[in-house]
Amino acid sequence: MTRRFVWLAAALAIAPAARAQNTAAYAPLTLNVACGELFDPVCAKVLPKIAARAGQAGLNPRAVQSGGALDTAAVVCAGQVAAAIAPRDAIAQLSREPGCLGRYDIVGPALYPLYALLVVKAGAPFRQFDDLARDGRHATIAAGETASAGQATLGFLMRANPPWHNVITVTEDEFADASGQIDNGTIDGFFAVAPLTGDLIGRARLRRDARGTPLYNFIDVRPPPELFRMSDGSGHCLYRLTALDFGGPEPVTTVSTDAVLMLGRAFRDSHARGGPRAADVLASAIEASRAAILAEMRSPGDWRPAANSCQ
Repeated sequence: MTRRFVWLAAALAIAPAARAQNTAAYAPLTLNVACGELFDPVCAKVLPKIAARAGQAGLNPRAVQSGGALDTAAVVCAGQVAAAIAPRDAIAQLSREPGCLGRYDIVGPALYPLYALLVVKAGAPFRQFDDLARDGRHATIAAGETASAGQATLGFLMRANPPWHNVITVTEDEFADASGQIDNGTIDGFFAVAPLTGDLIGRARLRRDARGTPLYNFIDVRPPPELFRMSDGSGHCLYRLTALDFGGPEPVTTVSTDAVLMLGRAFRDSHARGGPRAADVLASAIEASRAAILAEMRSPGDWRPAANSCQ
């Protein structure tokens, strides 16, 4: 167990169930929801759409800033917030920690898709993830901070293909720093998991040299088949194979996972005075605002959640 998860397991274990308050006497009821950076679309646009619907039943979901995907989920298990919006695979990774077991539920349908993105230097001899580890070479990939969605998904990718552990080194850097390392050949690529509204796509596609030639390419992830048999422990699949068009000669094949709302079990029966319980209100609010959320996150019109795609 890594030092991070030793700390996390201890933090979750000491979080008392008594953090849940009897909120039935209050109207309306405010629930804090961890959602990353407050200025990002998840906090600034997705959650307000859910809140507008939930407010009709006296429930007020309020955005609370949080760290990476794993940290965002962890604060729900620790009882520090009532709910969180996080990638399903990040939640599944955290759920293996004893202190998180039985402390949350996934409420309502999936909100929107997030996509695995692998950026390499333009002109590099890579067409897919597997190429990074062929012909006896050793590759280095940056994947954001320890708690990021990229680190969570890459952990599942490596688990699905154990030989990659021997030939691929994963470092902790954001794209702002990793891009320079890709330029000078210190690392081979940058891996992230993001919605189509994320700034990584724009930043990678717009960076060009003095002659106007693109500096980076997105390449296929093409994970091993075992990845598509992974579930969150309750029968919901973690990944779906998909294709993204970045303007190249052909689409990039990658995987998507679902962003979902996790609700602490200590809060699922909370309710505004005379109103239905929080779990039912949030599920209904997500269903009612889902089309608007998908449009806000620029999700493809034919998107289907990964949750039901196990092969």
